[in-house]
Order: sequence, then structure tokens, then C-alpha cells
Amino acid sequence: MRERVRKTKIELKTALMALVALTLCACTTVPMDPQPRPGPVGQVPDRPAPPQTTPDQTPDPQDRRDDPVEVDTTIDVPDAAAPYFNNRDGLTLPHMAGRDTKRVALLLPFSARSPRLREEAASMFRAAELALFQRPDPDVVLTVLDTKGTEDGTRSATTAALQQGADVILGPVIARNVLAASQIATPSGTPVLAFSNDQSVAERGRYLLSFPPESEVERIVGYAASEGVLRFAYLGPDDAYGRRVLRAYEQAVARVGGELTAVETYDGNDISVMQAPAKRIADFHRQGRSSATRDAFEAILLPEGGTALRSLAPLMPFNGVDPARVMFMGTSRWDNRDTAREPALGGGVFAAADKEARAAFLTDYERAYGDTPSSLASLAYDAVQLGAIVADGDPRTRIRRIESPLGFYGTDGYVRFGPDGRPDRGIAVFRVMDGQFRVIDPAPRGPAPES
Repeated sequence: MRERVRKTKIELKTALMALVALTLCACTTVPMDPQPRPGPVGQVPDRPAPPQTTPDQTPDPQDRRDDPVEVDTTIDVPDAAAPYFNNRDGLTLPHMAGRDTKRVALLLPFSARSPRLREEAASMFRAAELALFQRPDPDVVLTVLDTKGTEDGTRSATTAALQQGADVILGPVIARNVLAASQIATPSGTPVLAFSNDQSVAERGRYLLSFPPESEVERIVGYAASEGVLRFAYLGPDDAYGRRVLRAYEQAVARVGGELTAVETYDGNDISVMQAPAKRIADFHRQGRSSATRDAFEAILLPEGGTALRSLAPLMPFNGVDPARVMFMGTSRWDNRDTAREPALGGGVFAAADKEARAAFLTDYERAYGDTPSSLASLAYDAVQLGAIVADGDPRTRIRRIESPLGFYGTDGYVRFGPDGRPDRGIAVFRVMDGQFRVIDPAPRGPAPES
């Protein structure tokens, strides 16, 4: 007798694997809490090893071409799985029958044109799978769907998620697709917990579990102000990221009662386009010092990373801006080993996520999959834990739970959501010292005490 009697179109094998198998759970871990637990972050007594799995082959990291990807779009669903697919209740495996299940749907761009997005989706899927394995209770049904990286694909995936009974939508990644998902989810009262860092797409019912650069800028400016800095300067790229950072910088400086005395930008990421603006801002600083008793600026924001930062930073001391007198500041783009080894950045400070909270996740992920997680993978892990909290209880109070004033504490530290959907993140301040990053102002682990 034929063993295969039915075919269902699914965009990626990982999606089916998730639909059929992702209601497993492991033994003991610390789930994301509505408020921080006391004690050291990420330390769990007798933590068992996560399950060993073999992830699907991901594209070559060196291949950055945005060519269409060929995907096997037909996959056989065995007879045994057929009873678990239905439009009203979604997927319910036998061991969960009769349980008060929490249904969350994860929307990721598995078959996007961009190889980088496909790699990101694969790593985020594994992180979500790990979160499910590590939950202490087998009470979460996780449905994984492919957005294809497009708005139409996102709308289709969101519709399918709601038909399968999702209480919360996790994802998508791209800002325009977040809007597409909410067009389908919002009328049903289903919250969307997305991974975009574009704050313009956030609103009530549509929340961003991310690290927007605006939050990092506000944090680093606040730290500088607490150290007595009043006059600020900016030297950065004239691109989408740089313009967002500059707008946030202007607002943050104004909030602390400071003054933005100099702004220089450049178009590109090569040292040849950086030299002239770097010299102009250095000349302004030198002229200020010679004509007054105070420096023209006491801190300068350099929102670059990688090779671009290593080209930009040395231009400051080369043109006479002494890092011993001027505070060099950065965003999370500074957070890589090469930055720590750049002499011009010694003593510089930057804002980034709490590394202590993330340590256990990194260890568990590498142990389970033998690989390093992508930059957004930890967000997917936290999203599963947070989604379970939001899905637990009266559907009419989901929004109230996600906007809890206590916030949540997960692998990326503390986060709280307001009615505007934007994340209030617990961000640490680091200093570059002796080729390492040292925490000089820890990330908060909970809401600020009321004054």
C-alpha cells in the first residue's frame, strides 16, 4: 500500500519539521519572567545539556548575491501527521491533547532572495526550537511559517497562523513585512511581536523585540551627561542608519540639556571619503580651544563598526583630537573584537546589550547545534518565552500582559513595552580597555524605581 497519501505545499522543510515536531520540551531552565529573578543572570543549577540536533544546510556565508533561491515546494505529509492539521485549532500532538496550550506562530524569511536573510532565518529557527526544548512545561505549540521575505508572503503566513489558532505572532524581521503582518493580525486582536529595529512601524498591538539604535544613542548620551559632558559632536555616515542615529542624537543631547556643536557626515565607508570631514571637525575643535577656555566639544559620536570604524577612529587623533580630552562614543556597532584592538578607541565608550544575560544562551546554542548563533537568534529565543507569557490567559488581556509595567527579563536582558510598541531596553555601557570591553555602567535588570 502506498505510504504517502497526501501532499501539502510547504515552502521549506524546516517549516514542516517545526509544525510536526516542535512541541517537544526539555528539562530545566530559566524561562523569561515577568520580572527579573534574583541571583546571578543565566546561572541555573544542574542545567542539562540541550538536545543535539542536525540543522538543515544553510547557504554559504560568503555568498551575498540576492539571486532567487530554488526551494523544493512540495513535501510529503505522512498519514500519521494528517489528523494534527486543521484550520480551527492548528496543530495538536497526542501528548498535548486536553492541555491548556499556548499557541505561538513564528514568521521568518526562509526562502527570501537574500542569502543573508535566509541564514538569519535558519539560526533564528534553531534558537526558537531551543527555547521550546528548554521550557519546563510542554504547553506551547510553535508553528513556523515562511514569509518568503515579501509582503504578500507575510500576509499569507499570518493568515495561515491565525487559521491555525495562533495566540501571538512572532516576527517578521523586515519593517514593511511587520506592517503587512499587522494588517491581518490586528483586527483579530492578536498581538505581533516583531524583530525589526525600525521604530516607525511600532504601535500598540505591534511591538518590537529588538535593539533600535535610538535606544543605544539615548543610553550613551545619558552616560556622557552623567560624567559632566555638555558639548557634543557627531561624525558619521550619511546613510539610513547614520541619519536615524543623528536624529536620535540631536534629541538625546537636547533632553540632557547639552549642546550639539558640530556635525560632519560622509557618503560611503572608505577612508578616502572620511578624511575631509574628519579634518573639518578636528579643526573646529582646535579653533574652539584656542579662542575660549573650554573645548568646542567634550564628546564625539562615531556610529560605525568593523573596517569603517577602524578607518574613521584614527583620523581623530591624527588631526589633533585627543581621546584623553574628548570622549569617543559609539553604538553597538562597536561590539566586535577588532574594535577592542584599535588603539585610537582605547578609553572609548559604547552602549550595547547585556552580555552577562546572554552568556547561557550562547553556550546552550553552541552545544546544541555546534555553531555560533546569528545576531538576531537570541531575539527569537526570547520571543518564544515571552509569547508563552502573553498567550497564557484571557485573550482579551493579551495587550495588558505584554505592556506589563514590570517588563520582562530574558537572554538579552531587560525589556519593557509601552503603548507605543517600542522596546524600553536595559542597555549596558562598555569601555574599551586593554584590548577588552569592560562594563562601566551595568544594564538595569528591571524598571527604574519611581521617584
